[in-house]
Amino acid sequence: MQRLSGWWRGFWVVGLAGLLWLLWPAPPARAAGSEKGAGAGETSLFPAVQADVGGSLRLRYERKQGFSLGKPGAVDPQDYLLSQLRVHLDVHQGSAWRLLVEGQDARLHSAFLDNTVDDRRTPNIFADYFDLHRAWLQIGWQLRGWTPGSRGAGAGLGEGSIRIGRQKFNLGRQRLVASLEWVNTARVWDGVRLTQALGPGRRLDAFVSKLVPVRPRAFNNHARTGNRMFDSQFHGLYLTDKASLPGVDWELYALLRRNGDAGDRVWTWGTRLEGTRGRWDGELEAMLQTGRYGFQRHRAWALHAGGGRAFAGGWHAGAAYNFGSGGDGSATHKTFDNLYPLNHAYYGYMDFFSLQNLHNLEAVLRWKPDGRQTWRLAWEGFWLHRPRTDAWYNAGAGVVRQGRPGASSRVGSEVDLTLASRFPEWRLTTLLGFGHFFAGPFVRDTGTSSDANFLFAQAKYRF
Repeated sequence: MQRLSGWWRGFWVVGLAGLLWLLWPAPPARAAGSEKGAGAGETSLFPAVQADVGGSLRLRYERKQGFSLGKPGAVDPQDYLLSQLRVHLDVHQGSAWRLLVEGQDARLHSAFLDNTVDDRRTPNIFADYFDLHRAWLQIGWQLRGWTPGSRGAGAGLGEGSIRIGRQKFNLGRQRLVASLEWVNTARVWDGVRLTQALGPGRRLDAFVSKLVPVRPRAFNNHARTGNRMFDSQFHGLYLTDKASLPGVDWELYALLRRNGDAGDRVWTWGTRLEGTRGRWDGELEAMLQTGRYGFQRHRAWALHAGGGRAFAGGWHAGAAYNFGSGGDGSATHKTFDNLYPLNHAYYGYMDFFSLQNLHNLEAVLRWKPDGRQTWRLAWEGFWLHRPRTDAWYNAGAGVVRQGRPGASSRVGSEVDLTLASRFPEWRLTTLLGFGHFFAGPFVRDTGTSSDANFLFAQAKYRF
């Protein structure tokens, strides 16, 4: 695999250099009579082509204390130093076509490595030694002469595009589908995505895809991993409507995750509403799942409801309730399949929870004193829907603790404090944070128990 990986990396380097040479705009034509004698009508092979070469470097230090919840012999505390380097070539000709190629080098540095982390395992969220991260070609079109800003039923369908290759999906508020930029390697899919405007304010996305497993020391391909989520095909339809309900964004979607070997054919049917009125804002999302899970009949559901209010001086206060169904021990599988979400942003920065077998209440206070800083203070309360017949699942859908008869439903609570800062003159953003988990009765009822702490500091530079 090392030799194959080397050939693949050489192929992408040569291909990237060739594309840059072919697509880079030619210099302007010289006027008649210049020293080269070029004709006045001389043009580039691809007129109006624009190209951008850039990237980013991100460093993050994390310190985790008590994450084993008191398990004897566990490494505690855990320290990580993570680096992520990305470089890209972005070439496009207006909205007619666009080509993006991006490489990534993500590492867990050995000086901070402890024996709980395997930076060679596939798939991997810590390490991806220089590899292809994204590579896609997008071709655009315009139907029925529609132009931005037109109104009325006769406006036509409008702009559309097809994107083919290795790409990222971030749908809605990313509770089900996200590229998960928090982890060091992030998520990408190989697939085809069709986007079509259905008149002003309406858009339909349709895609077929497969998640790309990260192979830290080999080229990222689709060889089987034994992980049901990475070995699944993932397809969907996603309708975004900003025109039908005044002041409200409305989304409808149907998503399919299919893994024949595991016996999975999970359909997710959902809708999301989000809007503002004056200083108030609100959001509602409902999700129903049908199909098969592990060759069992699958019936599950989830709900998000939240709202808030803005105040003078850059303050905003909000609250939300989140629910994901759990299994009751019957022949029907009822644990909600959280798919490929951004759990980190919604159920605590310590990543102890996902939208599975969960009741979650949250209260969030934000303060933006200027355009550079955002302070965030959040309280999260966690209860299990089925504490006796199902499990406590972390942000990666792994089992933290299995439920048992007589166990309390209350797992605990978490408090997070973060400060995000922007320094545009230096092309720099920073993120500092601290979290504390207060273990509840369920933790004590199912084994050892302790509180946990999480400290992190991150800086990202774009070039």
